[in-house]
Amino acid sequence: MSILNFADEEALGRVQSVDTTTVIVHVDDVEALRALQVNRLVALQSSLAGHKLIGVIQKIIRTALGEAKIADVELGEAAHPEVNLVRIMLIGTLLDRDGPRANVFRRTLETVPEIDACCFALEGECLTRFMGVISEVTGGAQRLSLGAYTLDPNAQAFVNGNRLFQRHALIVGSTGSGKSWTTARLLEQIAELDSANAIVFDMHGEYASMAGDGFVHLRVAGPSDIEAGKGLNDGVLHLPYWLMSYEALVSMFVDRSDQNAPNQAMIMSRTVVDAKTGFLEAGGHVEVLANFTIDSPVPFRMETVLGELNRLNTEMVPGARTGEKQGDFHGKLSRLIQRLEGKRTDRRLGFLFPASGVADSYDWLDRAVELLLGGRAAKGGHGGVKIIDFSEVPSDILPLIVGMVARMAFHVQQWSAQGLRHPVALFCDEAHLYIPQDPTSGAAENAIATFERIAKEGRKYGVGLVVISQRPAEVNRTVASQCNNLIAMRLTNGDDQAVVRRLLPDSLGGFGDLLPVLDTGEALVVGDAILLPTRIRIAKPINEPLSGTIQFWDRWADPAAAATLDKAVESWRRQTLVK
Repeated sequence: MSILNFADEEALGRVQSVDTTTVIVHVDDVEALRALQVNRLVALQSSLAGHKLIGVIQKIIRTALGEAKIADVELGEAAHPEVNLVRIMLIGTLLDRDGPRANVFRRTLETVPEIDACCFALEGECLTRFMGVISEVTGGAQRLSLGAYTLDPNAQAFVNGNRLFQRHALIVGSTGSGKSWTTARLLEQIAELDSANAIVFDMHGEYASMAGDGFVHLRVAGPSDIEAGKGLNDGVLHLPYWLMSYEALVSMFVDRSDQNAPNQAMIMSRTVVDAKTGFLEAGGHVEVLANFTIDSPVPFRMETVLGELNRLNTEMVPGARTGEKQGDFHGKLSRLIQRLEGKRTDRRLGFLFPASGVADSYDWLDRAVELLLGGRAAKGGHGGVKIIDFSEVPSDILPLIVGMVARMAFHVQQWSAQGLRHPVALFCDEAHLYIPQDPTSGAAENAIATFERIAKEGRKYGVGLVVISQRPAEVNRTVASQCNNLIAMRLTNGDDQAVVRRLLPDSLGGFGDLLPVLDTGEALVVGDAILLPTRIRIAKPINEPLSGTIQFWDRWADPAAAATLDKAVESWRRQTLVK
């Protein structure tokens, strides 16, 4: 039995013009016209039995006879003195029955309405029933709920969890619009699943408040962690230099402006391969030697590399006649050696150069991967949302370090057997910081290459991306264009709005006009994961993120408020938070 049963006398109006997906409806009742709102839903009679077409109101017009035009054709003299018109965009079809299933909504148009077909407003019980159909279609044993539809606060808004992460998602919105709130809402529901697997790149420690058995909190090692000798067992993550790809090593240690840069890159490649070979031979891992490359994640000692670079930089070789002459690389590696020494002694980069015994063993990577991509020990299986705090990573190498973790996750999935891959979602908070549209360094270019590959190929290997940013115009366009799901909060910047409009299907272009007027916590949701593109009011998460928003006026008005500036200065000196 159909959930939408209307009598002709209940019609809002009748179809007067049809153009592909756009329909013009003439409304006789002025009071009915006044009650209509843009972006409300309507149902129209279809030429096929058992079908009803669903549309969204785009524009409401009440115009004098002399000004009224429909499809550029003047209305005849017999028309009413005033014409009430509603422009509707068709978005899908509601089928009374599809095989064994009743009341099925499809995002397809198998037909268009005929002239004089009746149009009905979806309101009250009809709207609630229709929203219920949408919820059931996208539902399952574990349904992913964002909140409630703005059209009907009593109708819960579900999205398809499979398609949301398979096809990647983009969450955008100006500061204070509710991006972190939305992200927290998603993470809490993921964490409830027995075998969940997600990694959150937390740039500012906003998600430290996420609590429960489903969450694992990690942080990239800071100076104080390194001094205390903390490691994986303490929730402290070192990201040793030997995990870097060859391109990442070159971008970090070789100065491209140096005239000897090509020689330095070539020599570094050779010395790193030799150092890795020495490590494998010393450890008895001869089975790896046959096929490993410079990009293979094999530990090596930086001291060994520096020793060889110093030898070549000062090498003297026998001359053609008598005496000695300078070697081919004599004096050409000085700047490379200085950069390596400088980076190695920089306390901010201690997580890249951990002390001996912390992250230089052959099995360290196994333990790190198990922590990041494995399961919760309490449940004995895959699962858990891993939140990595990158707040102590210097901004100049942030793209390189985030890209390193993403690359590690992607390669683990890539090298897993076809039937044994357990999917993982990467939540990229503040993505414009490390996946920029206009890279200004080799580190950023390296990160972009990693995320572009994940965006293009991740679905094949079970790696999903959730790109989160307040400045979509500054996010790499290739990555953004691969996100087939969009959750757009309020955007006030014209460039950012333009990016979102480009991502909207042509038939939904008018939805972009809503971007600057969305309420805080309200989102425009479009994409493969939701059958009905619409506005959704995001439900409040149990654990609100630490967005850091400070109430300026209230704090200024508080006579007892005071700042602990001495501790701030001391923390600045020590490069670690003093409590």
